[in-house]
Amino acid sequence: MAKGTKELKQRITGVSNIQKITRAMEMVATQKLKRLQGRAESARPYSEKVQQMVARLAGSVRGDLSPLLGAREVATVGNLVISADKGLCGGYNSNLVRKALQVIGGADATDGGSPDQRTWVLGSKGVSLLSARGCTVHGTWDDVVEKLDFIRVRNIARELVTAFLAGEIDELRLVYTAFVSTSRQRPVSVSILPIDPASLTSADDADASSGGADFIIEPDEEALLKDLLPKFLEIKVYSAVLESLASEFTARRNAMKQATDSADEMIEALTRQYNRARQESITNELLEVVGGAEALK
Repeated sequence: MAKGTKELKQRITGVSNIQKITRAMEMVATQKLKRLQGRAESARPYSEKVQQMVARLAGSVRGDLSPLLGAREVATVGNLVISADKGLCGGYNSNLVRKALQVIGGADATDGGSPDQRTWVLGSKGVSLLSARGCTVHGTWDDVVEKLDFIRVRNIARELVTAFLAGEIDELRLVYTAFVSTSRQRPVSVSILPIDPASLTSADDADASSGGADFIIEPDEEALLKDLLPKFLEIKVYSAVLESLASEFTARRNAMKQATDSADEMIEALTRQYNRARQESITNELLEVVGGAEALK
């Protein structure tokens, strides 16, 4: 039996109202994505060039120049997980948390000689999801990830570097969602401390540097490298934040677009049901009129 026309009309109105909200959220996410994508893409060349400089300088100085370069026995690993503060972005947060749990090793597993894990989280969604899955969160920040600027990210990076220099952690990893393109984002884990110069140089960079001209560096390589290493780490963390934000708003825009398209399909289906029910109602009324007229004869 077809549903009543009144109930169907209320459902159509309700879905239409929801569609207006999802379409508005899609437009907002699209505008923010353009801005954040521009920031992420503009910061990438600078980050890559600093990385090339660090790799080139570190290869020409002694390995014990800075404690940031020295490899050590890993007893405690620190993880900085960069998540979102809001939902309605598809599988963005759940995929990131799944990657984080793989990196951390489940619910802080320390069996079988595995190193201890210390986890810091940016973004309230990451805190709640990791805590719900049994992962101990050792530190968070109250900042809204979307509103983080370079100065604030630099201070956060310095806190983590201080923990490394104090021996509280022996390795530091970033777990975030890398922005590959508007159609592809993937959760990644990147180790940034201790700095391994060999891992910073790709084959193309190595060929370019070997064939390039020598530079005169003032005052010298060691002084420049000591000053450059902290900046390199700060830029790495900031770039990860920018890519995470671009990935988040890409996922939110796609999720809201899918919701808007689904609402279109639902409205179309409900409209067909409404027209069918209305037609049946009119037909029944006509049959009743005809039947009454025949009864009066």
